[in-house]
Amino acid sequence: SAPAFGAAGNWSDKLELGGSVQMRWYYLNNFLDFNDSNKADDWNTFRLHTKVNAKATISDDISGFIQLANQTWGNGVAPGNDLEGVGDKIFVDNAYLTVNHFFGSDLIFQAGRMNLMYGSGFVLFDGNSQFGSTNMYFDGAKLTLPIGQKSTLDALYFIDEENNRADNPKDDITMGGLYLTAHCPVMGSEKGQQEIYALNRRDDKLTKDIWMTGIRLSDQFETGFDYSGEVAYQMGKFQRRPEHIDQKALGCKLDAGYTLVDAPTTPRIFCGYTFMEGNDPKTHANERWDVFYGGWPQWGDMLAWKYLNLPGNSIADYDPNYNSGSSTTGEAVYSNLSIASAGIGAKLTTQLSMKFTYGLLTVDEPDYYKTLKDGDPGYDAANPANNRLLVKNSDDFGNYYQLDTNYAYTKNLSFWLYTAMIDPGKAFKNSDPAYEVLLQTKLVF
Repeated sequence: SAPAFGAAGNWSDKLELGGSVQMRWYYLNNFLDFNDSNKADDWNTFRLHTKVNAKATISDDISGFIQLANQTWGNGVAPGNDLEGVGDKIFVDNAYLTVNHFFGSDLIFQAGRMNLMYGSGFVLFDGNSQFGSTNMYFDGAKLTLPIGQKSTLDALYFIDEENNRADNPKDDITMGGLYLTAHCPVMGSEKGQQEIYALNRRDDKLTKDIWMTGIRLSDQFETGFDYSGEVAYQMGKFQRRPEHIDQKALGCKLDAGYTLVDAPTTPRIFCGYTFMEGNDPKTHANERWDVFYGGWPQWGDMLAWKYLNLPGNSIADYDPNYNSGSSTTGEAVYSNLSIASAGIGAKLTTQLSMKFTYGLLTVDEPDYYKTLKDGDPGYDAANPANNRLLVKNSDDFGNYYQLDTNYAYTKNLSFWLYTAMIDPGKAFKNSDPAYEVLLQTKLVF
């Protein structure tokens, strides 16, 4: 290989190396069932995450990037008990090529394993939420068309889960579509951004084929005011077999803040509202919001743990079908939820910053139908229609408190303390609060 490298000119001078070492200590309590008597969801553990990466710029138009990673929940985690499924293994976290001026055009072509991060992550961010932010990649290809100097249109096709390679039976989960990102000065300040998208998610296991169209607007002004607003609608086939069910779901995420730019600590006061529709049990169509790929990071670590697609999750107390749109165990499946939030953040020193957030959590559709079976109290063998009962429930999910503290020790070394609590409401059978304490140190090089 040495002669080949030499023929490429100063190829070795264009090789960039980097990586990170991240160590976390977790204390988690009651995140799955809000029940102190069950200790299965009480964790006190270390989590080590390491990455090493390299970027090779072969020419002005061709480059490649590869990142190897490792993540472990501690030495000696028994097989089958490692939530991430990767243990001490080293895995390929990213590996993709980039070609500018593809075949002499203005197009940019990328293919391989890469992260896709759009907007605030409401619909497209985390391709592997079942791995708890260990990795967020997708496998596939992206073609980018620059439009003028400030806009791009991305054409996407990625495989979320390959499962069995054979298509007998079909069991893949795929994602594709178009995503436009624009910066039109006439629509706000120079920092304003507009996003329009049409995305498709197909899950062959569930015979699900959903399209989502949406728009997101965001801006930040010199006066200190900032905002972002996103609205999306989902349509298509929630299920084709054994019974045909249409998807008709609405979701939105709205945020606004004001930074006191003249204050010494530049405090920012903010509020937000998020809505992910639930399924009305009285309609035949599925109105449940599909999380697509907005799984793990956006509303804090604690709520993501709460929404895992795992047996024993107490969300089934008011929504037994909360995970009906997910065929992936461990995926964070947000739906049937409203979040009204407010808080304040401040940079206390040049190195230390803090943010407190309060969230009022509400269930959109707390009622559901329950079908009685033979042996259940009230079962009517003579009149089967009487065995389908509407169960009424409270829409009070509870209160959500979060405190973020970040300390930049140096440009490359940081410390992070995150504490959170969910105080469950009347929608749940158990009422013991869920807590999380997360302490992290991270070195980026």
